[in-house]
This record gives sequence, structure tokens and C-alpha cells, in this order.
Amino acid sequence: MKLLILMMACVLLASGLSAQDCVKNRRGETVCSNGNTAAGANPNTGNAAVAHKNQNGVTTTQTSNGGEAKSKNGVGVAQGPNGTKAAVNGNTGNAAVANKNQNGVTTTKTGNGGEAKTKNGMGVAQGPGDTTCAKGKNHQGCKQ
Repeated sequence: MKLLILMMACVLLASGLSAQDCVKNRRGETVCSNGNTAAGANPNTGNAAVAHKNQNGVTTTQTSNGGEAKSKNGVGVAQGPNGTKAAVNGNTGNAAVANKNQNGVTTTKTGNGGEAKTKNGMGVAQGPGDTTCAKGKNHQGCKQ
């Protein structure tokens, strides 16, 4: 029932789309679009998504399972329903994933081997070349 309500919400959000703007792709998903707003549903997973491009060219996609993604020019940021965030730069190929633990410490790992731990604007980061940088109340700097 919850899924049906979410799918109906997607239909209402995409109410500006006419039936002629919809197609079924190779995976069996129905996708509708009018150029600025698109809606889709996957019958295999039951997940639905609505995407909208704003006046700045940023596309925001929201899914019925609580995920959200924003992208522009090959660079994107996504947040899962559990709060995990991920970003990727299509131009450099580098990606980063951030998780916050129960103590409020955010750990960010990058695709090129970097890792950072931060809390309240302070933290420690280690780059792929074993360079360590720290920022504290009275200290800021890097060393190899």
C-alpha cells in the first residue's frame, strides 16, 4: 500500500507529462519526460523516481525509497535513505563516500585512496601519498 501511495505521488508530481511522452525501456521500466521533469518506475524493484532540472541546469532526482541525487555536467552527489552520501566527478573519475557514525564523526573515503575523519569542523585527513593533514582548535597543517 505504501508503494502504491508513493507511485501515485510520483504520478501527481509528473502530472504535466502527457502519455505520449512515456516509453518502456529494455529493462521494462516506464519512463516519462517533458524535457524538464521526468518520472519512472521499475516494476522489478517497485522503486519509482522523479527527476527535475532547474533553471541552473541542476537535475534533482528523488526516489520512492528515500534516495536523492543532484547532478550537473558529469558531477553528482547522492544521498541514500540511511544518510550515506556519495559524490563523483565524471571529469576526474574520483569518487567519495561519507558516513557519519553514532558519535557524530564523519569518515570520508575517496576513490584515489584518501581518507578523512571530521567532527565539528576539526579533523584529520590522509592523502593517497601518505600526506597527513590535521585541523584542530589551535593547529592546522600537513606533513609527510
